[in-house]
Order: sequence, then C-alpha cells, then structure tokens
Amino acid sequence: METMSADLESVHQIVERLHGEPPRELQLDIKPMRGGLEALSVLQVRAKFLNARGRRRTSTMVIKRLDGALAREASVYQHLVAEHAWGIAPQLLAVDHQRDSRSLLYLEWVQRISTWPWRDPATAEELVRRLARFHLTTSTANIATLLPSWDYESELKRSSETTLDLLARCRRDADLEPLSAHLSSARRLTLALPALRRELLAFAPFGHVAIHGDVHPGNVLVRRRAGRSEPILIDWGRARGGSPLEDLSGWLQSLGYWEPQARRRHDTLLGAYLSARGMERRLSSDLRAAYWLAGASNALSGALEYHLTRLMAERRAAARRRAAAQSARDWLRVIRRAAACWR
Repeated sequence: METMSADLESVHQIVERLHGEPPRELQLDIKPMRGGLEALSVLQVRAKFLNARGRRRTSTMVIKRLDGALAREASVYQHLVAEHAWGIAPQLLAVDHQRDSRSLLYLEWVQRISTWPWRDPATAEELVRRLARFHLTTSTANIATLLPSWDYESELKRSSETTLDLLARCRRDADLEPLSAHLSSARRLTLALPALRRELLAFAPFGHVAIHGDVHPGNVLVRRRAGRSEPILIDWGRARGGSPLEDLSGWLQSLGYWEPQARRRHDTLLGAYLSARGMERRLSSDLRAAYWLAGASNALSGALEYHLTRLMAERRAAARRRAAAQSARDWLRVIRRAAACWR
C-alpha cells in the first residue's frame, strides 16, 4: 500500500459505521508496522475527525496489504475468524478484494498492555482456555467452507526435506555438528509424515478441526478489557485444518523456550486446556505421544528450518547466534521425543 489516497473512502465508511455518524474533516495519520510473514505491508491508521457536535474524535485501525497467495488471510478472516474466532482475534472491520489478486484487510487496532505479559501464569493459561473454546466451536463445522484451499501436507513435506538438508549441512561445521546427532530422528519422522499425520488427525477426541496454525508469543497480544487481561491471536494467514494439539503444542513449546514460568507449568497448562474442553486433566501416555507428534509436525513445518537458517547466517552477531542455536536445540528435543513415541 504505497499511498492511502485510494482508501480514504473505505476508512470513511468504517469510521461512520463504528461511530454511527459520518465523520467530518477526516484526516489520516499513517504509521508502518512490522508485517510478519503473511503480509506485504501493514499500517496503523489513526483517523482524526469531527463528530456531529463538532467534537474531535480519533479512531485507530490496522490495514494489511495482502498480495497473491497471501490474500488467503482475507478469506480466512471473512469466513473463519468473523464467524468462529471473534473472541480470540482482532475484530474484522472490512475486506476490500482488489484487482490482481490483492486484498486489503481492515482490522481493529489492539493496544497491548505489555511487550512480555507471560510472566503471569494466569495470562498464559487464559490463552490456553481460549484456544480450547475456539477449537470446540469448529469441531462440528464444515472446514471446507471456512477455509480457502491450501495443500498444507505438500508444503509440510517440502519444508521437512529442507530441514533435513540443513541438518545434514551441520555436519560440515564444527560448531553446528552436535545438532546433526538428531538427523536420524528427523529423517525417520519425515519419512513417516503421511502416516503420522493421518494418526494425529484421527486421534480422539481432538480430531480434525480449524486451527490457527502458527501460535507463538509473536502472534499473541494481550489487552486490558473489562478489568481483565485478554489474550488474542493475530496473523491468521496460516489457519488451516489440523489437530488442536498442533496449536497447543506450538504455544506451550515456543512460550516455554523463553519463559521459565511457562516451562515449569507445562503440564498444568496442558491440563487447563483439557479442562476447558470438559475433559479430565489426566495426561495419558497416548495423549502425551500425540502431543509430541504434533510438536514434531510443527518443528518440521518450518520452525526448525527458520532457526537453522538463522544460525548458519549469523556469523558475527554472537547473541543472535546463541539464541538461534538454543531454539534449534529445543525443537530438536521435541523431534527426539516424538521419534521415541512413534512406533
């Protein structure tokens, strides 16, 4: 979105709908934001205007420009989020499908209360409960009508093979060579992916539902509403059909890498998810095995590839290199546990 001139009318209509009256002397303050992986550009737009009484008002929103395959997120918001995930995502304000496979996504602006709210275990647990409710609402829905098509299994296969290549390259670097010790486990799971995925998606009572598909601290904001901390998920571009355990393991593993409180309370948070689904908090061996298989699927879908790529690229920035190495070791630990569970 190089300029906003073409979108002034859309912003005008949204402000009028939100405030119940047409804005006068509308002015826009535009600030670029970090766009994540699923948007070409993201802007914070603050609309300043006069209401019918001549009082100055402000309305803030986020506009994401989505081109080509990334425009899928706009359809996800229209059909999945607006209908089934409105309590766990920013409010959808409007979608503008333009020419040349381009979409503009207008979303509620969310003011976060902290850059790192996860030292409070109750906040992490609240997201777990919200995930459980979201998964339950889609368990009886027709996923094909909620989500635009995406051959995720083929993409997972490609990503897992790239991950194997990167692990093999670690053998040629003295500093990285210890990571290649897990190559056989990663290769075993990659070869077993079709069967592993079938078993995971059939695991009762979780089954095959609509999931966010990319739950980690970077995709969660916490705001204050009605006196409570309210976590919500952003960046729904990788939403798809899958096992709820993929969302849950993605959240607990990624958060636990950075937050000691979450790591210590791992099983408590897992039990809270079960309780929110109306299940016993007992962590059976079958459930633990399915949980680690879901975690390995996440690792092979791009998480481990990302950290290995960063690790190989960072030759001078020692701190970033150490962080990437630690994250890679953590994901490899998940793969090792999953390989032990896979018969």
